[in-house]
Amino acid sequence: MLAPFSLFSKFSKKFFSSFFFFFLLSFQCNLCSKDLSYEASIKIDKIAREIVSKMTDEEKAGQVIHVAIPGKEINKDAIKEIETIKPGGIILFGLNMGSANEISKLNSDLQVEARKNNLLPLFISADQEGGRVIRVKEGVTLFPGAMSIGQTGKKEYSHAVGFLTSYQLNNLGINVVFAPSLDINNNPDNPVINTRSYGSDLDTVSIMGSEYEIGARQGGALPVIKHFPGHGDTNVDSHLGLPVIQKSLEEISEFELIPFQKSIQGGAKAVMSAHIVFPKIDPDFPATLSPKILRNILREKFQFSGIVFTDAMEMHAISKNYKDVKRGNIAILAGADIILMTSHGETTLEYYNMVLDGIKNNEFKQGEINLLDEAVVRQVKLKIEMGLFSGLDPVYNIQDELVLKYIYENKKAREEKFKKYELDGIEELNKKISLESIRSYKEKFIPIKEENLQDYYFLIRNKRLAKFLNQKKVRFLSKKSLKKISRKSKGLKLVFDSNEQNDINKIARLLKKANVSECIILHYGSPFLNFKAIPNKKVLFSFSPTPMSLSALVEKSIGGKEDILPANLIFKDEALMKDIKYDVIKLKENKKS
Repeated sequence: MLAPFSLFSKFSKKFFSSFFFFFLLSFQCNLCSKDLSYEASIKIDKIAREIVSKMTDEEKAGQVIHVAIPGKEINKDAIKEIETIKPGGIILFGLNMGSANEISKLNSDLQVEARKNNLLPLFISADQEGGRVIRVKEGVTLFPGAMSIGQTGKKEYSHAVGFLTSYQLNNLGINVVFAPSLDINNNPDNPVINTRSYGSDLDTVSIMGSEYEIGARQGGALPVIKHFPGHGDTNVDSHLGLPVIQKSLEEISEFELIPFQKSIQGGAKAVMSAHIVFPKIDPDFPATLSPKILRNILREKFQFSGIVFTDAMEMHAISKNYKDVKRGNIAILAGADIILMTSHGETTLEYYNMVLDGIKNNEFKQGEINLLDEAVVRQVKLKIEMGLFSGLDPVYNIQDELVLKYIYENKKAREEKFKKYELDGIEELNKKISLESIRSYKEKFIPIKEENLQDYYFLIRNKRLAKFLNQKKVRFLSKKSLKKISRKSKGLKLVFDSNEQNDINKIARLLKKANVSECIILHYGSPFLNFKAIPNKKVLFSFSPTPMSLSALVEKSIGGKEDILPANLIFKDEALMKDIKYDVIKLKENKKS
C-alpha cells in the first residue's frame, strides 16, 4: 500500500506562492474565528479519512498504541520501538526529562524519527498535573496541583494554570497533557487521587476542572480529562488493584459524571478512562473495557466525538485481572481510541500483535463501520487540527487554506494571551495561588506572631522547607534534643513538617511521653490522614510540595496577616478512627498517570 503521506508529498512553486500569500493575508484577518468552523471541520475529516485510507494494517495497529521510551535522548531502544510498533504517540516520564533544551531536542528527534519511518506526527504526552504529579521540572512553571487551586475558589486561577501549563509544555514539544483530573474526592480513604482532585464537592470540581481544560486547550497542547467516569469514590489504587464502585448509572449521573459532562459540553476533545468496575452498570468489565460505559454513556449519551485514551494498561487493575483476554482489542471495541502503554519492548509488542491480529481477522468491523479505522481517523483529525501536520516539510504539509487559517489564528491567539500573562508576571501568579490555597484542619488557624516565634521549637525534615524557615530565624531542634527537653519542660510548643501517614506516625511516637501544649504540623501531602494521636494539634495544608507551596506555608503560618481558614473538604471522622500504632509502617510510593 501507499505510505500515508504520499498524498501530500509533491509541491509546486504555485503552492508555495499561494501559501506565503495566504500567510501574509492572515496577519490582516481580524474576523477569523478561533473555533473550528463547520467548513474547516468537514475538510479536516475528509483529509484525515484520505490519509487513513492509504495506511497499511501495520500502521493502523501502531497508531492506536502509545508507548514509553528509555532515557533523556533518543537511543537504539527508542528507534527500535518506533520502527517496530509504529506508535501514534509516546508518553514521557521523569526519567526522560533533562534540561529544557534536552527535552526539546528529545521531542524533536522523536518526531524526526517518526518522519524517517514515514509515520504520522507523534502525540507526545506527559502527566503534568502540578503539585505532587510533575514530570517536567525545567523550562516550566511549577504550579501547585488541583486541590490547591480548588481551595482558592477562583476559577480564573484554574484557567490560567491550564493555559500556562499547556503553553509551556507545547513549547518543549509535549503536545498532550494528561490533566485535569475531574474525579470528585468524596472518599477520604482514596489512596491515589486525593490532592489530584479539585476537591470533595461537585461544584468545585466541575467549575475548576472545566476552566482548566478550556485554558489548556487554548494553550496549544491537548488536555485529557480523567478518569472517566470517576475515580474519586474508591479506597483502592488501580495501579495496584481493581477498584469496585457499587453505584448505579442514576447515582453517578447525579454526581461523578457531571464534571465530565460539563467539560465535554465546553468543548473537551480528549478523555482518559478509569480502570474501575461499576457492577451495577457493567458487571463484566472495568470502564476501560466496557462498551456500556465508553460507548453507551460517553459516546452516545454525552455525544463525545473526541479521542479516548485508556489509562496505562500495565496497571494491575488490567494486567493482573484481564491478562487472559484480548484487552487491547476489547478497549477499542468498547470505544477507546488509544491504548496507553508505559513501557516499551515485549509488552508493547504483545499489544501491537494483538491489535494487528484483530485487524486481519476483521474483529473491529461492526456492520459497515470499522471501529479501529474510526479510532485512527479521530486521532488524525486532532493532529491536523492542532497543527502537527503543518509547516513547509513536504511530508507534513496540509495544503488547505481554510485549515491553515484556523491553525494560524489559534497560534496567534495563544501567543497574544501568553504575552499578557507574562506581562502580569507568571511567578507572581504562582505565588498568589500558592498563598491563597493554604488551609487548616477543621478549625481556623491564627498565625504565629513574629514576636512569639522564639516560644516554638521546629523539627523539620524537608530541606527546602527548612531553608524557608531559616529566613524567619526560627529555633530548630533535633529529635535527640527533643527527648532531652521533653523530660524537663512542660507545655512545649512544637512545629513539625509531614508529607504522608508515616510521618504523622513518627511524630505521634516522638510525642508519646512529651508534655505538649501546642503542636503545629506543616503538611504538604494528602490531607486525608489520621491525625488523631497528635496532642493539641493544629495542621496546616498546602496540598502541594512545590517550592512555592512550601514557601507559602511558611509565609502564612508565621507573621501572616490573615487567619487561615479550614479546608472545604470531607475529612475522616476522628471518632471512628483507629488509634495509630507506633510501629512505623513504610508506605509504598505509587506512580501516577
